[in-house]
Amino acid sequence: MAELVMVHGIGPAEQTGEQLREEWTRTLVRTLRKESREEVADRLDAGAVSVGMAYYRHLYAPYVPRDDFEVRLPAQIEATGTEVGLDIADNIVRHASKPRDVDEAAYALEELNAEVGPEQGPLAPLRMTVALLSRLGPVARSGFAAVASTGAFHLGQVAAYLEDERVREGAIEAVLSQVTPDTKAVLAHSLGTVVAYEALHRLDGPLPLLVTFGSPLGLRSILKGRLRPQPLRSPAHLKRWVNVADGDDFIVATLRLRKLFPEDDAVLERTRTVKNRNFDPHGATEYLSRWETVEPLADLL
Repeated sequence: MAELVMVHGIGPAEQTGEQLREEWTRTLVRTLRKESREEVADRLDAGAVSVGMAYYRHLYAPYVPRDDFEVRLPAQIEATGTEVGLDIADNIVRHASKPRDVDEAAYALEELNAEVGPEQGPLAPLRMTVALLSRLGPVARSGFAAVASTGAFHLGQVAAYLEDERVREGAIEAVLSQVTPDTKAVLAHSLGTVVAYEALHRLDGPLPLLVTFGSPLGLRSILKGRLRPQPLRSPAHLKRWVNVADGDDFIVATLRLRKLFPEDDAVLERTRTVKNRNFDPHGATEYLSRWETVEPLADLL
């Protein structure tokens, strides 16, 4: 259905697919013009390149918080969301650029490990993990965990994809329904990179390019028996895979994604690193404002 297919990540349920498609497209056009790729920018801006957004946020409707405190997450999704949150804190310890952020995250993890116990009740670990994340530099600056319900719901989106087959299959179908033999590239952000990874393994025809950015692929909580297929490998019909990461992006699992793949995998390239604006290191439009992300698409189009 589209020459260019976009796959969004975690975010507010009220943001529509059309809003996301327009926002991403506007940003791509600006970046192309900034780099003097006027012809490609004009074609994209005029709609001469067909663009689709694989949208699946409506699938999270059963889990949308009722208020700032009550979050509708089943026990298994609560547990997986907690794992993901702890992995995020560990990411900051391992590759944040600011020593203060590293120290802050390391101290918070130590504090959390000491405080969480069975006496806290089954839902306490997720609430405490959200509280931990909300005060960590890169996360707090992004607004990811501004209130308890928002943070829990964002972690719950990742967990629900991994634990709820209805959500998983619906998201994968959202991607596959957009990809046709005319599709030249897939752009995927955040959780969307996990969805795209699993969906593109089901393709039975060639895809020239996949660009992933802000990817949690490689998080222990995702890899640990949950990602499909395993072990990590590029989709069979994919020709080129470019991954882009900001070291201060708390969602990014690793700045060396290539090391998690087989040595003879010639599709995934070495991760390109960028520096997004400090207040939004994980933002999709931040990544799409960087030439490292857009250049492979510009050359293809």
